[in-house]
Amino acid sequence: MSRPTLRQLGYLIALQDAKSFSDAAGLSNVTQSTLSAAILDLEEALQQRLVNRGRKNITLTAFGEETCEAARTILRDVDHLLYRAQAIKSPLCGPLRLGVIPTIAPYFLPHIMPALQESYPELELHLYEDISARLVDKIQHNEIDLALMAFPYKTPDMTQLQLFKEPFFLACPKSKCTIKSSASLNDIDGDQLLLLEDGHCLRDHAAEACKLQIPSTRKAYSATSLQTLIQMVNNGMGITLLPEMATHAPHVPENVNILPFKNPKPMREIGLVWKNNNLRREEFLMLATMIKKRYKTPHEH
Repeated sequence: MSRPTLRQLGYLIALQDAKSFSDAAGLSNVTQSTLSAAILDLEEALQQRLVNRGRKNITLTAFGEETCEAARTILRDVDHLLYRAQAIKSPLCGPLRLGVIPTIAPYFLPHIMPALQESYPELELHLYEDISARLVDKIQHNEIDLALMAFPYKTPDMTQLQLFKEPFFLACPKSKCTIKSSASLNDIDGDQLLLLEDGHCLRDHAAEACKLQIPSTRKAYSATSLQTLIQMVNNGMGITLLPEMATHAPHVPENVNILPFKNPKPMREIGLVWKNNNLRREEFLMLATMIKKRYKTPHEH
């Protein structure tokens, strides 16, 4: 009896996921005839039928399902060996797909990218900027490896690693600002408050941290980016809450006052998130250690 090959097991997994020979072949970057022949060879090697053929949507037999589950474990273990061998030889090299939310990316990445390139010159970083919900979905579907996000945020079956806490600041137009040095939560006028549109976790974090009730009418004044909010404040349209990394030049015009809050300061947490079973966990921990060592929040400079 010949042994199944890793390639055959991979084709079976693709068939289970795609539920058709043509789609599975597309996922595997081979012709349909090549994939079909490999599945037949696998059935011959095991001397068992694995696929229920002759249906519009292909399904696996009971033994096919069992074989596919074992195949996923086998390929995951093989991948783990490859990752470990590569990590020992040269950690954090090759492609790494990192998602970053929009309220972090333009402010955080310019500080950390040079250090990352210096520490790991062979790392090929692919960046994906998107809102938290879509980044979590990309992680679940293995479209990215990990994400840099703000917490609290629900990420089922994923590991969250906090990097640092970041305070919120009050931004208001100088021409209308009556606060001298530091603000309190009571200084926030709900009728004047400008927030990001629904879908941005910063909207929820700011509201939760400052114990705010956001009226439904606030949608009419919401913005799609922090820079839009800052420009709205600059033009005297209201006030807003900014995370600390967005409060420094060149992001803030001269006509905008940036005021710290009195203790206890409202905060958000910044951290990394990845799938629990990701084989590159140790590399992600190395990345987190490097970020915490090299990145200083603006008030630490």
